[in-house]
Amino acid sequence: MKLTRNIVVVLALILLGVALGIALGGREEERGEVAQTSSSASSAATRARPASPAAATEISGAEGTNPPTAAERSGAGGEGAEGEGAWGVVARVADGDTLTVQFDDGREETIRLLDVDTPETVHPNRPEECFGAQASEFTKTLMGQRVRVEEKGRDRYERLLGYVWVEGDGGERLWNMRLLEEGLAVYNDFGNPGRYAERTRAAAEQAMLAGVGLWSACELGERPTVAPTRAVGAGCPRGCVSQPGPSCSIKGNVNTGRDTKIYHVEGESPSYGRVNMKEAEGDLWFCTRAEAEANGFRAPRQ
Repeated sequence: MKLTRNIVVVLALILLGVALGIALGGREEERGEVAQTSSSASSAATRARPASPAAATEISGAEGTNPPTAAERSGAGGEGAEGEGAWGVVARVADGDTLTVQFDDGREETIRLLDVDTPETVHPNRPEECFGAQASEFTKTLMGQRVRVEEKGRDRYERLLGYVWVEGDGGERLWNMRLLEEGLAVYNDFGNPGRYAERTRAAAEQAMLAGVGLWSACELGERPTVAPTRAVGAGCPRGCVSQPGPSCSIKGNVNTGRDTKIYHVEGESPSYGRVNMKEAEGDLWFCTRAEAEANGFRAPRQ
C-alpha cells in the first residue's frame, strides 16, 4: 500500500514538471515572436524613412549637396539664367552689336551687346571697318525674331547693355557668343564685364587662334581693338581700361617728374598725338571725362 502511494506521488511530480516545462516554453516562444515582430517593424520603418541629405549624397555618389546654378548647367552658348530678362521682338538693327527691341510690355529699347565689339559701319567719324558689313548682315538675321534680353545697366548713350538670347533648334543661344564664335567681333567689355564675360572672352580667344572671320580676313590695324580691363578699385574707381577702344580713347597721362595727372581728349588736346601711354607709370585709358576726373586726372590748362 505504501509502495503504491509512493509511485502515485512520483508520477504526480513528473506530470507537474512536464506541465511547467510546457508553460515556460510557450512564454519564451511568445516573447521571441514579439521581438521578431518589433524588429521587423523597426526595419520597415527604417526603410520607409526618407534618407538624410548626407545619406542621399553618399547613395547617389554626388560630391556636394548644393544643386548647380543655371549658369553652371549651361554650356558656352547654351541656356541662360532661367526666368531672367524680358522678351521682345527685334525691330531694327543698327550694326553688328547694336539692335532695337520692341518688348512685350510695350517699351522699345536700343540694346548694346555686352562683351563684344564689332567693326564699325555707322560711326559718324570713322570709315567702315573690315568685316563690319558681314557682322551687320549677321545680326540683321534677327529681324522679326523673338529674343530674351538680360540687361545690365546703360551706357553713356543711354542704350541698354545686355545679353541677347535667341531660340534655336537646341534651345536658347547667346547672340553675343555667336558673334565671337563666328569671328565677327572681338571681346571688349569697356570696363563693364557681364555675368558671362569669362565664357565670351574664351570664345573670342578660340576664334582668334583658329583664324575665324576677321582674324584672318583683316589686317591688325583694321580690326577693333581688344581692350582688356583693369580691376575696379584703388586708383581706378570707375572702370578704366588698359588699352583704347572705339569709345574709350581718352588718354590719362601721369607725369612722374611734375607729379601731375592730365587727361587728353582726341581732337581737342593739342598734345594728344605726342602722349605716349606707359601703363607701367600709371597711364590709363578712359571712356569719359567723368571717369578720368574720378581717377584724379584733370584737363590740360589752355
